[in-house]
This record gives sequence, structure tokens and C-alpha cells, in this order.
Amino acid sequence: NSKATNTPPSVAAILNKPPSNMTADQTAFPRGKRPKTSSSSSAKAITSTSASSSAAIKHDKPSKKRPADASSTANNSNNEAVNKEKDFLFGSSNDLDLPAKKKKHTATSDHHHSSSTHLVSPTISTLPLGGGAVLPSTSTSNGRRIPPKIELLTFSKLARGTKVLGVVREVKEEYGVVSLCTMLTGFVRRSANGPPLTQVLPPPNTIMAFSILQTTTEDAPKNKSGGGNTPTATPVKKRRIELSPLPIHVNKGVRLDEFLSASVGGESGERGGGGDHNALVVRGRIVSVEDHGCIVDLGGIGATATGTNSGGGGQQAFLKFENIEGDYEIVDDDSNNESNENTNTITTATKSRLINPHRIYDFSLSPTLQSGSTSILQLSLPTPTTLSKLRITHSKMAPSLSSLMPGMLMEVNVEQHAKNGICVSFMRGVYRGAVDEDHLGGWRSDIGSGDGNSRKKRSLNDDVVVGDGSMWWKSVFKGRHAKFTARIIAVDTATKVVRFSLNPHILALKGEYAAFPHSVGAIIKKAQVIRVDPGIGALLALPPSDTEDAAQAEMTKSIAQLDKELSNNLLSVPEYKAASKVHTAYVHISKSIDVPEPTTKKGKQDNNKSKRTPEGLFARHFSLNSRVKALRILSTSNLIDGIASCATAKSIVEAHVLTHDDIVPGKIYRNVPVIQLLDGGGVLVDLGVGTKGIIPAMHLFDKASHGNPDAGGDMVLSGYRQKIRLAKYKVGSHVDVRCLTVDAASRHCILTAKKTLLTTDIDNPIVEYTPPSVEPDRVAAGFISRVDENGVTVTFYNNIHGRVSSRSLAAELGVEDPRMNYTVGDVVVARVVDCERRRNRNATYGDDENQYYYQLKLSLKTVVEKKVEPEVKTAEDGDGTKDSGIPLAAGSILVPKRMKVLQLVSCFLRDDGMFLPGYAVVSVKSKFFTALSNGCDSVDFKLPFDQ
Repeated sequence: NSKATNTPPSVAAILNKPPSNMTADQTAFPRGKRPKTSSSSSAKAITSTSASSSAAIKHDKPSKKRPADASSTANNSNNEAVNKEKDFLFGSSNDLDLPAKKKKHTATSDHHHSSSTHLVSPTISTLPLGGGAVLPSTSTSNGRRIPPKIELLTFSKLARGTKVLGVVREVKEEYGVVSLCTMLTGFVRRSANGPPLTQVLPPPNTIMAFSILQTTTEDAPKNKSGGGNTPTATPVKKRRIELSPLPIHVNKGVRLDEFLSASVGGESGERGGGGDHNALVVRGRIVSVEDHGCIVDLGGIGATATGTNSGGGGQQAFLKFENIEGDYEIVDDDSNNESNENTNTITTATKSRLINPHRIYDFSLSPTLQSGSTSILQLSLPTPTTLSKLRITHSKMAPSLSSLMPGMLMEVNVEQHAKNGICVSFMRGVYRGAVDEDHLGGWRSDIGSGDGNSRKKRSLNDDVVVGDGSMWWKSVFKGRHAKFTARIIAVDTATKVVRFSLNPHILALKGEYAAFPHSVGAIIKKAQVIRVDPGIGALLALPPSDTEDAAQAEMTKSIAQLDKELSNNLLSVPEYKAASKVHTAYVHISKSIDVPEPTTKKGKQDNNKSKRTPEGLFARHFSLNSRVKALRILSTSNLIDGIASCATAKSIVEAHVLTHDDIVPGKIYRNVPVIQLLDGGGVLVDLGVGTKGIIPAMHLFDKASHGNPDAGGDMVLSGYRQKIRLAKYKVGSHVDVRCLTVDAASRHCILTAKKTLLTTDIDNPIVEYTPPSVEPDRVAAGFISRVDENGVTVTFYNNIHGRVSSRSLAAELGVEDPRMNYTVGDVVVARVVDCERRRNRNATYGDDENQYYYQLKLSLKTVVEKKVEPEVKTAEDGDGTKDSGIPLAAGSILVPKRMKVLQLVSCFLRDDGMFLPGYAVVSVKSKFFTALSNGCDSVDFKLPFDQ
């Protein structure tokens, strides 16, 4: 018999030295309930297992005293098994100092363990296969085995206390948006009286752990446009996941004494060096910035040297400036408010990290940084590249289940292949977890070129298709590839759920690697269905792209290098390499097929009936391996899974726009359906996928209406135009519109249906004040937006407007009063005279956006006459007439009928008592002067009233 134990000393020590801070709810399964199995029945189960395993080992020499030995073994096995379950899974407050018990093993048992395959762990875990939320394998009536199925972490599976890995997608002062697994989205709310989140969260594309505070379902009203003027309110379910990045929530359950005690005498590694050196990653919040470093709050975790919490506040932590890797910038409270907006729009790869109070980072705790006194922990702040390589080595410790954190690197062993992933064990078989097929780092690559007619045979008992390669991972994760390194993305202590990911951007902790190759709104043809979720949707594999830019080539090279550094070498397998190049998009059943509007027996629209796509119709159009004619990318914000959201319904694929961000000012949108007639005389249209725009009453016709603009309602239009409006713009009809202005933030879009604006300047509308939109002598059509005694204002697109002065109207067109000749809403054709950029004297200091403004001068005289140089006469002509040209100089006398009055300016008495006399502005044509070289048509003069 061998005297050496088969279990490594570190694991044996873990089995007998459990954590002491675990509560009763952490030992519950399922959530909040203990198993109702009695201790006696558990003892019998464990006894029978031990007896059967002993019989299997010593089947060649049965013992005659087996009943007596089994009876005594049952009592011992009962106590040991219960203690083991508390020890290495959930922890216990008793027996902290008990030494590890050594067990004697026979040579036969040693040989049995040494001959185990790759799919068998050295230690048999008491957790169920795959951890929590995994349906066990079953058998059919004919004896066929159905593999286990991994339940996805959907909204119903998430609860308070679940820790998940997320990608920061957007950061504002009041909220932050985070992408989660299973195509979910969470948000971070600014705490009451707390700092802005721009001073707390890292910039976008940062991958970090979050703790779920609550998951709620709210009824949000939605305006559903009908045939009438009043929208009908229908409740819409809004699911919200509130997250917390604070250390008090993320670090809950983490025991620093486990790591520090197990790391005594461990191997040391240089800070910032490559390799998988022993270090623990903890969440910290900078409390204050001192002269030599920062005081960091770890959320109250940790214990003192005596093993008890120091007043519930945990250990203090300190970050020296010399332990910060890479570039950093210390920001005080005053300058942080000015720079936080720009900081969060730049990725971590191109901007140095900010060190300021309330800022949250993931710090590393290494034994090599700790001094003799353990009252203050020494931390280091690694770069994202170094952080992605940190891990806890198996030979040092095995943390309790509550100490597992999303983002940890773990070496796992494949135990069994599920029909939608793989079930694994880690920490030498102490724990179990799962990797679903969305996080294997690839998808099916055997996409043929057929039309889907030669479909494979489907089994009626499960969702696995025989011979179609849907379980492609069975041929990859076997043999030497049954052991690999993955990263934890979700941990739930209550339900024993531990999920891993092999996606390259998760392993590298770089959100930039999750960039999708297709942009939002792109239309892709001939995608293939590779997975069908009945009643939910389908996963589509996109055709491979033939081109690869330099950025994608560099990213592919980095991913291959990371695969070698982690010793996975999965890309060396041809099947896995081909699967890693496949990009996918998910179509929900509601956006898959256009379903006709439900109607009543009289043919009217029935708003009480649901417009849900029938599951039978969806199953016929989206069978496995079938081809989809065309799809349109709707969103690429699912950064954790790397799966895009798409739609295959014809109305969405052919829609003009998807969101207000896609609307372009000055662009024409044809055949837009009318969905509602507004009370103010306007028309509401649908530009696509629920993106609505408004056509005001003044933009339905070229010429302004003769109704009363101040009356409101239908009185804005005259009686005749009201009839035309009801006939031309009835609900369900299609019209052509052109975008005037759009505000994507407020989702407000103003359109026009004026015929002149729809037929002019189609290719080059005026949408900005700079060339080529605005150039001298350019003629473009616009509408009058303001009329007063000083002139008219002409507006084009994107809120670009110019001014036509009353002086110009009088000189060029003979218009004495613009209010008598023009009306707001009239379409006019104007010529660009000049555009000047001027300084805004009313702008405040620091407002760079409003420091300057543009002044656009227009003219309604679109035809410019060619100038003919006048003939200069030096003396009397032969017929005796006088010289008709005079020099432009003081004392020159103009003959009668040479001046034209343009404007009369009244006298003015200022507040200081000064009287300013009035004057008349007169114009004299340039042909009446000699030696004028500036090329102007006329010269304006000021004629005071007293002269």
C-alpha cells in the first residue's frame, strides 16, 4: 500500500480549512431552498457510492466482512462527505485548525486513478454536472442518450448578487450602459449625492466585473398609431438590469486571507512582466490621492492577522505611484469636471488612465508587494494587457465558491459534451462550470453553398441534427485539447452557476476586438440558419468576407499570439480555426416575417389582437440549414457575445432608415407611408422601423395657405386645402418627403412635402455654411421662415438660413414692404451673395462651439446681368450733348432722375439725450460715374433729412 495521499497537499488543506464567512443562503440550491434530503438518506447515498467504487476497485478480491466494513464506512463517509461539501464549496466556521487527514490507498486504486482519461477530473466534485442551470442527460424509450443541455443566462436566470462580466458601452454623468452576456444590456445609475459617473467608471470598451443589484420588469406605455387622431396606449414590458461596479458589491465574499496564507513562500514575479504569475485581482475605489500614492477602498473585504474583521471595515489598501503600470495622469477635482467628457470617448489604448478620487479600477494583489505587517495591503495597478494574463495558480490555493470573480482565468477540463456547449471542471475537479456555444470562440463553419433543399435528418427527441455538424465542438475539445484556459464571465453562489468564455476579446480583455465587420444598416444576402430557438428566434451565419483590412489582420495576429501564450493552441485545429472566422447575427421572431395587421369581420384594424408571428410560420421559413434571402443589421452592441442583431422582415430590410441617426438632412425619402393626421394640420409619417417624422402644415404645399396661422388646429389651412390634405395624405397612403432638420438625441425629425423642394437641388442641397454647399452666385431653393420690415429670412436644410435685406429687395425687385409681398412658408429661389464668419460677442468664455457664427447674405434676384463698361466721354459730342458721366468725388453734381430711394431711416433719441437725425438711403447706378473699377452695379448713399 502506498503511504502517500493521491490528493495534492494544497487541495487536502483546502478540504479541511474552509472559509468562515459563508452564510446559509450560499449553501442553497436551488435559490433560497435547501435540498429536502435528510442526512440519513444522504449518508446512504454517499455510502453506496463509496461502497460501489470500492467494489469496482477490488472486484477481484471480495471481502467476507463487507457488511461490517460497509456499516462502519458509512458513518465515516457520512461525516467526511458532509464536511467536505461545506469545506471546499461553501466554507464552515468550525474546524479551521484541523489538520488534513491522510488516506491510505492501495496500488490498485493508484493504478485506477492513473489510467483515467482526459475527461475525468482528479477530484470528484459534489456539484452537479456543469454546475447550476444545466439540464442532465436523459435517455429515450429506445435507449438513445440525449446529451445534457446548458441553460442560457437569460433575464429570468439573473438575480440580486449575481456577478457578471460586462463591456462598458457608454458613460454619461447620470448613467452608464453595459453590455452583458446573452445579448442583454444593463445600466449603472449615479448614486444619490455621488460624483458623476464620468469620474467613476473607466472609458468605453473596458471589460470589467459588475454585481447585479436588481432585475425589474416595468410596464411602459407606448403610443401605437392608428387611423384616428388619438393614439392608443398599449403597455410594453421593459426589462431593466441595474448593476453596481462598487467594491462593496463586486468584492462581496472574496477572502484575502485564503490568498495571502496560501501564497506564503510562493514564486515571485516582476511587476508588469509577462507570464501567468500568481496574483489576485480585486476591485478598488480610490478614496484620496496622497503625496506618494493613493488610498484605495476594497469594499470592506479582508481580515486582520488574527483572522477577524477589523471592525467590519476590512483591511486598508495603498497604491504607490511606482506600482502603476503605463501612463497615468493625476487629476484634481477642478480639472476633472472639464476633462471627463473627453476622457470617456477615448479608448484605454490611446489615453492614459486618470487617477482621481472615486475612480474605480481593477487592482492586483501580489504576495511580493506585501511587507511583514499585514495591516495595510499593497496594491498595484496593471495595464489591461498585464491584467488579462493574471491568474491564481492551482498549486497555491483553491478559493471558495463565493471568492470566484468574473474575469478570473482558470484552467478547465472537459467532463462532457452538451448539445449546446461543454461541461467542464476546474480547480482539480473541486468545482464545475459550463461553456455555452456562444462563448466557444466560434460557430459552425461547414456552411455549404446549397439552397437548403438537402437538409439533414432531425431527431424528434432533441434539438441535435444528425450529421450536420451542429455539435462541432465534439471534434475539437478532445484529447490534449480537452484541457484549456478560459475566463469566468458569470458566478452565482446561490445557484452554483459558473460560466466561462473562450471568445478572443474576453480572453484579451479588450472590447475593441469585439468590433463587428458589418456596420449597422448593412444588408447581407444568403445567410444560413445554424441554430433555431423555437418561439424565440434563429441564429444566422453570415457569408465570409473576402477582404480584410490592416486593422483586422493585426487583430487576428494578436489573437493567435494570445492563443499560444495561454497554451490553448486551439487555432492549430483546422475545425476550430475555421469556426473562429464565422460571424453570426440573431433574428428575433418578431422581426423575422411581416405579419398582416389583424382586422375585424368588417375589414377594420383590430388593435386588440396581437401581431405576433405564428411559431409554425416561423419554423417553416427558418428551418435548420435553410438560406435567408436577405437580412439587415440592426445593432452591433452585443459586445460580450459578439453576435449582431438583425431583421429579415421585408418591411425592415427595405426601410429607408433604422433610427434617427440614419436620417440625413436634405435627403429625399420616397413612398413613405402616412400613419396619422395630426390635430395641428400636420402629417405623421413612418420612415422605417418605427422612426417617425412630422410634416408641418406649412410644408404640405408650395405656397403658404391663406388660413389663419394663429388660429391653430385645422384652421391653419384653408377649406379647399383641408380637403386636398384629407384626400392626398390619408392614413395608409404613400408620399415623397425630404428631411429639413433632425435631432437624433430627442428623436425629432421635420420633413417637407413641397413639390419645388423635392425637385430642385437633389444632388447638392445646402446643408452647411462652407463650400461646396455655399458658394457665391449659387442659386438654390428654400422656404421663407421669417418676414419683417427689415427683410426676409430664407431657410434651407439642416437649419442653414440666410438673410435678404429690405434694401436689396427694393433695389433689385422694387419691393417696398416685404410684409406685403411675402408670407412665411412660401418657396423662393435665392442667390448666394456672400458668407462671412464672425465672432459672437455674446458668447461666454469657454464656449468654443458658439464663439463664431456665419452670416449668409442672399438675394432674390437670381439672374445676374453682365456688366458693360460705360463709354467715357471727355468733351462735348458732335451733336452738342453734355458729358453723362461724373467722377465719384466730393462736389460732383448728379443730374435729375439718377437717384433711387431704397430705405427711410427714422430719427432716434438715445437714452443719454443725444438726437440722431434720420436719413434716406439712395442708390445710383454705376454707369453714371466714371473710373469705377470695383465692378459693382450701383453705389449707395446716405441722404440726411435736413439736406
